[in-house]
Amino acid sequence: MFNDSINYLKNSDDAARTILVGGLLGILGFLIVPALVVQGYVIRVLRRVSAGDTEAPTFENWTKLAVDGLKAFAIAFVYVLVPAIIGAVFVGGGVALANESPAVGGIVAVIGGLLTLVAGLAIWYVIPAALVRFAEKNAMGAAFDYDSLSPILRDREYATGWLLALSVIVVAGVIASVLAAIPLLGWLVAVFVGFYAQVTAAYIYARSYAEADEHRLRDRPEVEDGRPAV
Repeated sequence: MFNDSINYLKNSDDAARTILVGGLLGILGFLIVPALVVQGYVIRVLRRVSAGDTEAPTFENWTKLAVDGLKAFAIAFVYVLVPAIIGAVFVGGGVALANESPAVGGIVAVIGGLLTLVAGLAIWYVIPAALVRFAEKNAMGAAFDYDSLSPILRDREYATGWLLALSVIVVAGVIASVLAAIPLLGWLVAVFVGFYAQVTAAYIYARSYAEADEHRLRDRPEVEDGRPAV
């Protein structure tokens, strides 16, 4: 899977243009709309790869890309609210309690910080699968269909793919940081590296999701006449 993910964008018919456009949009990401278009492109990658399409998409129908990017941002935002609320309640409550009892307040704040960290990691693990399901069903509600997502999240293929994608992102981040140390030109190149890594990680997420979903369908209980149970 790793070699396929690295070559996914490079071997596409319009690789040079796609990478150029993606990098330029990344440079203009501070304008928000370009960043949404890039995220929409990532959603298109998730949709295609999860369906078994090995050809990387191009930047076409930008309005659709921007809308999908906005929806993806909204989905991620809702998920991120969970650790944010936990942090606000426990850490904030600990700070407030510290005025009355510093020891109790400190303990509550530490516990809250640990819970926030655990919740943050859990959400980080869930979001890619939720975005693939959104891309697959083209419905925001599908990203919160926990009955369908749970078997995926418990599957070893998805867990392995998530770790592999994380490795790609970390390595790309290190490379980008080194390049960014070069005045101007290095920062620009780093943006292109970041876009390529983002697409590579998306490929891995979608492939691992698809393989986990195959396991879910194969292992689904059947009724007596041999048809899948609903």
